[in-house]
Amino acid sequence: MKNLIPYFTLGYPDNNTLKDFLMAMPVNKINYIEFGFPSDDPRYDGPTIRITHRVGNQNFNDGFYKPIFQYFKSNGIKMYSLSYYSDIGPKFEDFISYLISRGFSGIIIPDLIIDYYSEAEEKISYLNNKNFEYIPFFSPSTPDHIIKKIAEMTSSWIYYGLQPSTGIDIPYEIDYTTERINQLLPGREITYGFGIKTEDDIKQLMKNGGSGVAIGSYIEKMLEKNDKKGFLDYINKIRGVLDDE
Repeated sequence: MKNLIPYFTLGYPDNNTLKDFLMAMPVNKINYIEFGFPSDDPRYDGPTIRITHRVGNQNFNDGFYKPIFQYFKSNGIKMYSLSYYSDIGPKFEDFISYLISRGFSGIIIPDLIIDYYSEAEEKISYLNNKNFEYIPFFSPSTPDHIIKKIAEMTSSWIYYGLQPSTGIDIPYEIDYTTERINQLLPGREITYGFGIKTEDDIKQLMKNGGSGVAIGSYIEKMLEKNDKKGFLDYINKIRGVLDDE
């Protein structure tokens, strides 16, 4: 079964609307779920997702989200945090302990191997010792030697962005892009995101060995409009595309 991974920024557009969408989402249609913790500097997110971070961490209420996290955990959905090291660095160990206590399986840290590379090995080793998954995020601009080195330190799935960030439209060729990462990391579970435009894109990515897709920008736009029906239809549609492959 190919993985469908929806992304949500916690608190966007407001806590109650997000909860309504999350609790309506059919858990049998998704495999993992990504929760973005709002960042003061979401530099590697594109325009759409960057706007969602404006809700700020002050809008995050642990008491409100604790039963939601428990709901997904109890339904067998693996949860992953997307958090920026620029925000969590000073409280890294405490933040990881918090995520573990809430049932998260791992973390994606977009800026770790770009802006804080000198600290990456230490932090990834710490996560490994905690049996907490570090999900490497790579893009076509990530050097080959970095991809190989970081991947060797992990055994988790790989998040591969087709674009440098969400909402950025740089031309790319799917066959070339997938061939490169498959050659660098043969046999690894590769999930694609950041720039998937059409159902045909998804079909081609899966045909070329992809393990699944992460979707975010389109969902956030429907959250903004409070279009729950459109959201549910979209989840069902993408699930259908993945199941056909």
